[in-house]
Amino acid sequence: MIVLNCHMNYGTDTPTAPIAKKKHHLVKFGKVEGENRGDNPMNPPLEKIDPYYWMRDDSRSNEEILTHLELENDYTKKNMKNLTKINDSIYDELLSHVKETDTTDFVPNGHFVYYSHTLEGSPYPIHCRRDRENINSLEEVILDENKLSDQFGTTQMNVGNMRISPSQNLLGFSVDTSGDEIYEILIKNLSINEIIFTVSDISSFEWGSDDNTIFYTKMDSAHRPYQVWKLKLNDSNYRKLIYEENDELFWVGISKTQDNDFLLISSSSKETSEVHYLELKNESINLNLIKKREKGILYSVSKRRNTFYIVTNFNEAKNFQILTSDIKFPSEWNSLKDKLGRVLFEHNNSRTINYSYSFKNFIIVFGRENGLKQLWCLVFEDNQILNHHKLEFPEDSYVVGLGSNLEFSSKFVRITYSSMVTPQTIFDYDVDSKELIQIKQKDVPNYDRLNYCTDRIFAPSTDGTLIPISVVYRKDMHKESIVNSKLMLYGYGSYGLCIEPSFNAKVLPMLNRGIVYCIAHVRGGSEMGRFWYEEEGKYLTKMNTFEDFCSCAEHLIRIGWTSPSNIAIEGRSAGGLLIGAVLNMRPDLFNVAIAGVPFVDVMTTMSDPSIPLTVVEWEEWGNPNEEKFHEYIKSYSPIDNVTSQKYPNILITAGLHDPRVAYWEAMKWCATLREKSLPDSGLILLKTDLEAGHFSASDRYKYLKEKAFEYAFLFRCLGI
Repeated sequence: MIVLNCHMNYGTDTPTAPIAKKKHHLVKFGKVEGENRGDNPMNPPLEKIDPYYWMRDDSRSNEEILTHLELENDYTKKNMKNLTKINDSIYDELLSHVKETDTTDFVPNGHFVYYSHTLEGSPYPIHCRRDRENINSLEEVILDENKLSDQFGTTQMNVGNMRISPSQNLLGFSVDTSGDEIYEILIKNLSINEIIFTVSDISSFEWGSDDNTIFYTKMDSAHRPYQVWKLKLNDSNYRKLIYEENDELFWVGISKTQDNDFLLISSSSKETSEVHYLELKNESINLNLIKKREKGILYSVSKRRNTFYIVTNFNEAKNFQILTSDIKFPSEWNSLKDKLGRVLFEHNNSRTINYSYSFKNFIIVFGRENGLKQLWCLVFEDNQILNHHKLEFPEDSYVVGLGSNLEFSSKFVRITYSSMVTPQTIFDYDVDSKELIQIKQKDVPNYDRLNYCTDRIFAPSTDGTLIPISVVYRKDMHKESIVNSKLMLYGYGSYGLCIEPSFNAKVLPMLNRGIVYCIAHVRGGSEMGRFWYEEEGKYLTKMNTFEDFCSCAEHLIRIGWTSPSNIAIEGRSAGGLLIGAVLNMRPDLFNVAIAGVPFVDVMTTMSDPSIPLTVVEWEEWGNPNEEKFHEYIKSYSPIDNVTSQKYPNILITAGLHDPRVAYWEAMKWCATLREKSLPDSGLILLKTDLEAGHFSASDRYKYLKEKAFEYAFLFRCLGI
């Protein structure tokens, strides 16, 4: 196999890759006094030498580390300097598909409609409202994120929750200015256009029943939301702890029922959940428990009238079912039945139920069937289900989701729809007439959907399981069939999360150069049901994720669509784990890899409870401190399996302030690859954004520049 190497000819001025120091450090796996190492840690513990452990700095201020990251960035910049014009051209092309001055759909709520718009040249959105009865009335700007960014003096502006108060006179919003996902709440009085209250170091928040009460979650030292607090805006000294979760496996989240009657407090691990509720209009009443946690039982709750609707895997319902309970007896769960007594939404091996969303006269159920998202509507007469039906959509492969629905009494459901060739479209679904009313379709300049084609094919994995692959390509560049084409294969495959076949204008520069874009829906996601994740894609079956991805690549080669020298691969976060693992297993299959904020130091990270997410994720990967999981995790952990072999071209990206996958994982992996890979390996680059977190740049223009940079590297390696 011939793989184009991205090393460029600089004559005598060839850049020299930074060589990382090696420092002796022992990492222990098993029992360590004073640390939570799990239920059954090995004793005596095992040890391994980690020569790059020194790259970890929780404060992100160590000069030696920052200097090394800057050297890596400089090395990357020098290697890409000959591609400056291409980079700029790709950026212009990406920008040409963005309607820079644009407006979102109008969302009705009481006397107003709410919406956002962007202005050409401004990196962040502006949030507005107008009088509902006079849509041509003067626009009221309620939050300009561009001015907010200037006020904070930051180029990294992430607005998290944004909640209008019950009277709609106040706006609450949370802000993260570093990417570390530790937020500050700001309360703005819209009548005087001033910030009147702030709260620091929070995770999320909700309004109470009035404009004076706020509930918010706080995080512990491991970045885990674990407490719920109540505050009063008219009393700066008032702080009341409502709930505290001391089990490190569990994260706490808060939300309000759609009728705004109850605050729901959910405490969940990957495999177990428990929900309490608080009556917002009668806060003197203590928290109520819906059902006590039971290991392995997950459930979520919505409310309509005096009934809870519970989506749960209770009683071995792997793909979940819907049960009900009376609010007075919340732990007594019963089958969901229609007016004629027929059981609805019981467990089904071919259908997954994800959650439900309640309105005054109907409930929308979200789930999956045949690997695709689906919506069902349950229509009520009084408190009985009159009928139920599934919503129908025009394309064979698509993505559908819930839009912004702020009015409980509405007869319309705002939904979002797209496919790999159809830009995001906003519909109102009329429950009475069963009609989809198009509200807005995202305008994508210089795009004609008729020029593109989408498909779904299946690849047999090593055990015979058929793995879906979603495909999109430009028709006029593959007129007869797809033959030995450049191809991008994207994957994720963890946490049961699904990578949807949705529209993405950012892949157009690839498609317009003849690259076929594919998504491998590997096990570890739950595209084909919860078993796709729980039984076949986590813990001691995690290798299926990596085998599936390699099998997809092999299948695409076998049917003649591509060849190893033409294949690029990409994954982010846990998808970066996938990329790291398959590069160790089959580096010969791929020409170039892009690994964004990659989770690649699985053994060391998952052994250390002081690192954010570690304890919570023992129920995802297993705990390497326990003998049961130690050797298995070690067999695929990317850093621990880098060997002396020829690796393809690899671009690794990281964010210094990333709390989910720490920057040092990418840094250590790059150093290990440079140390152990054969001299004829491809170019290995590390690019760290010293201002960003897990989700890259928040500035939309900076984000496009980063994407252009990645494409310049990708196209160079593919010989485009």
